[in-house]
Amino acid sequence: MAAALGAWWMLAVSVPVLVVMALVTCWQRHIALVVLLTFTAVGTRGAAAVDALDPPEAGSFSGWVTLLDDPRPVGTVGVVATVRHERKRLTAVAHGATAARLDDALAGERLLLSGRIAPVDPQDAFAHWRHIVGRLTVGSVEGREPGSPVSRFANTVRRTLVDGAGTLSRSDRAIFLGMVIGDDRGQTAVVADDFRAAGLGHLLVVSGQNVAFVLAVVAPLAGRFRPAFRALWLFAALLLFAVITRFEPSVLRAVAMAGAGIGASVMGTPIDGKRALSWAVAGLLLIDPFLVHLVAFQLSVAATAGIVWWSARLADRFAGPAWLRVPMATTATAQLAVSPVLLGLFGPLPLASLPANLLAGPISGAVMVWGCTGGLLAGVIGGIAAEIIHLPSKVMLWWIGSVASRAALGPQATLGAVSIVLLGGAALLAMSKVRLMTLVAGVIALLVALVALVSAPTLGAGEHRLTGESRAIVSDNGNLVLVLDNPPTRALVESLRVAGGGKPKLAIALDGDRSDAEAVLALTERFGEFPVAAPPMHRVPGGRTVQAGQTVDIDELTLRFERVEPRLEMSVRRGVGS
Repeated sequence: MAAALGAWWMLAVSVPVLVVMALVTCWQRHIALVVLLTFTAVGTRGAAAVDALDPPEAGSFSGWVTLLDDPRPVGTVGVVATVRHERKRLTAVAHGATAARLDDALAGERLLLSGRIAPVDPQDAFAHWRHIVGRLTVGSVEGREPGSPVSRFANTVRRTLVDGAGTLSRSDRAIFLGMVIGDDRGQTAVVADDFRAAGLGHLLVVSGQNVAFVLAVVAPLAGRFRPAFRALWLFAALLLFAVITRFEPSVLRAVAMAGAGIGASVMGTPIDGKRALSWAVAGLLLIDPFLVHLVAFQLSVAATAGIVWWSARLADRFAGPAWLRVPMATTATAQLAVSPVLLGLFGPLPLASLPANLLAGPISGAVMVWGCTGGLLAGVIGGIAAEIIHLPSKVMLWWIGSVASRAALGPQATLGAVSIVLLGGAALLAMSKVRLMTLVAGVIALLVALVALVSAPTLGAGEHRLTGESRAIVSDNGNLVLVLDNPPTRALVESLRVAGGGKPKLAIALDGDRSDAEAVLALTERFGEFPVAAPPMHRVPGGRTVQAGQTVDIDELTLRFERVEPRLEMSVRRGVGS
């Protein structure tokens, strides 16, 4: 707690004062002094990190940079990545043919780039907390090197996993790579939204539980080593996994926590999960105080804290076999612990989260273990053997994807702040030693769920704004007409789901351009085929060109296309339809 508060407030003192505080703390060894020293040391470190954010001068650029993450698509023909140049972090953006030369690059590689550089917006908090000080618009890529030996080996492992996953479908491959190595670049808007609707978004990116499964795979190989060599072997495996997964905040938390546990065991003083988490958080924030501002780090720490402090107590109060009680308690405590952060940032939480995690969580663990073993083997062997090896992957991914898609297509029941408080109170009652309190807790949880289901939104008759200028028109019989006006695909998919809208009876692409086409493809992925009206020279797959003056009747709605060029203009009249 002291480390987190120090990283948040960043109150600095001089180095001599800090040294004196450390000496006094070592002499007295009082917990109050330890807390004060931790708070002050992390705060001083954070203030120094802020001072180090020295933005570059605007102008031309030419030099070698090191990729810190894998290039991601941006816009229609561009990529964006974080790079390091002379100890400064920059956001590098490229378009067109230049982007194509960066598309297959991986973190750790070195690139000789030329272009224009400018300081980032001082108000850009996201860049600030990631130590990014400038924006590099890449004009050309003039050279490329593979990077350090560790980066080369990590990238070889990643490419081997990607090659082995080539036998999977596009959707399954994106989910598989996200779950195993944290590569979420290939995930479609619908897949991401399905998992968000089910409260399974944490499965699409690498998380702390991946570290546990990696240790489960590599630990038996170190069984015959002496304790010191076993620790070195496990530390090396943890470091390599952190490099492969690009030092994601949740992975950093898990690696530091596992490292603290391994180190304490070697020294003959084993520690429990609570102390390991505390040491991990304090150590990481001393290294990089800005981590406290990253949502992924906040969620990872909160979820782990909920598990290590409350899950065992809650599991003891549940009835039934351990294989059911433990996952239920673990999922419930993790979800309750992260809910304050999620509520503050993203609004109400999906009711489907708890059952979806119970159904998909254990299978996701099997996918991660199989990905670290069979997935690598499939990449090495290739061909028909890789397809056979990935048959279990296909079955497991089908199950996880089905759980997520059912949640996205079902009632969008959510839990607000009041519901979360009631469920938290129910959890506290369930952890008491009075059986009657456990029964009361169950009744409270059931009532909260029923109220959320009854209150789930649905699109009633009338016109509804979705995202931007796109809207939904619903007839008295519940048939939906979707009017697309250059919508961002992800925002449209999410807003339609959250509003309670289902499969469109008709979609109208006003411009018929690329954004409309992407939106139609995403909705088709979720709902299946449906008719689409579009203007002449449109780019919408399966779209039907309409003529000026043409009308369409849907129940009591009469849609008339007044103009078709350069874009559709329509009027809507309610009356007796044909």
